[in-house]
Amino acid sequence: MNFLKNPRQIESEKLDVHEAYTLWRAYTDRNISIGHMSLLRNFIHDADFVVYLSKTIEDLKKECNTIEKLMQKYSIVGPEPAVDKRKTAVNSEILKDQDAAEVLDRFLRLDVNLIALSLKYTPADDGVWSFMVDLTKSAMYRVDNLIKYMKLKNWIIEPPLYQYVPPDNNEKVATNEIALLWDHLVFRYHNIKQLQNYLTLASDPDFMVLLNMGIGFLQKDIKTLEDKLVYYGINLPKHYTNIIVTIEDKTLVDDKFMLGSTIRGMRNAIALHASFIQEVIVSDNLRKFFIDLTLKEIDYLSKFTKYGKVKGWVFPTPIFRG
Repeated sequence: MNFLKNPRQIESEKLDVHEAYTLWRAYTDRNISIGHMSLLRNFIHDADFVVYLSKTIEDLKKECNTIEKLMQKYSIVGPEPAVDKRKTAVNSEILKDQDAAEVLDRFLRLDVNLIALSLKYTPADDGVWSFMVDLTKSAMYRVDNLIKYMKLKNWIIEPPLYQYVPPDNNEKVATNEIALLWDHLVFRYHNIKQLQNYLTLASDPDFMVLLNMGIGFLQKDIKTLEDKLVYYGINLPKHYTNIIVTIEDKTLVDDKFMLGSTIRGMRNAIALHASFIQEVIVSDNLRKFFIDLTLKEIDYLSKFTKYGKVKGWVFPTPIFRG
C-alpha cells in the first residue's frame, strides 16, 4: 500500500481554515442537537410528534455521518458523537409537547443562521462548498416544515397581524413580515444601483456579462417585492434615479475591487435572507419566497466566486493542515 501522495494530489485535496472550522462546527452542533432531542423524546406524549422528532434526529445523524467522512478525509479532530438512545425515569408530565416543540424550533432556527454564515468565505474545496450549500437547503426546509407542523398542532405563538390589508385580500400577514418585505425592497434598491454604477466602470467583458446578469436578477426580485407590498396595501418608497451617468475614465475603480464588493454584498444577502426565513411565521408563501430567494442568491454567488477565482481576484483563506 502506498501511503505517499504526490504533490498534485495533495494540492487537489486542500482545505482552508474556515472550511475546516465549518465542518467541525456543523458536526458539533448536530451532535448536540441529537443528544438533546433524544432526551426530549422521552417527555413527548403525542405519538405523531414522536415520529416527527425521530425523523428529524435520523436526518441529522445522516448529515453527521457525511460530515464525519469529510473530517476523516482532511484529518479534522472532532468531538465524541452524541448518544442518541437516552432514557429517563423522570415524570414525563413535567414537560408539555408544545414546550418540546419550542425547544426543537430554537435549535433548528439557530442552525439556519450558523450554516448560512458558513457561505461567507471563498471556498478552497468546491466539493465542501457544495455540501455546505446542501446543508443550508436542508436547514431552511427543516425550519419551514417545523413551523407548518407547529401551526397545524396549534403550538406556535404568532406575532401581531398587520391590520391594514385591503378588504378584498383575505390573506393574513404579520407586522414583522411587512417590515421584512419593506426593508428588503430598500436593500434591493441599493443593490441594483450599486451594480448599475459598477457596470459603467467595468472593463473586463466577462465581468460586465456577470454584472448584467446580476442586474436582471435584481430587477425581477424588485418587481416581486413591489408587487407583494402593493398586494398588502403598502405604498412603495421612492428609489434611486434610473439615470446612470456614463464614466469615461475606467481606471477610477478597478474590476477586482468591484467584484470583491459585489461578492461581499451577496454573502451578506444570503445571511439576511436566512434570518428572514425563521422570522416569517404567519405567511407560508412569504417564507417560501425567502427560501427561493436564498437559493437563487447562493447560485449567483457561486458564479461570481468561480469567476473571481479564475481571474485571481479573490482573497483565499489560509490553508488548513490536518
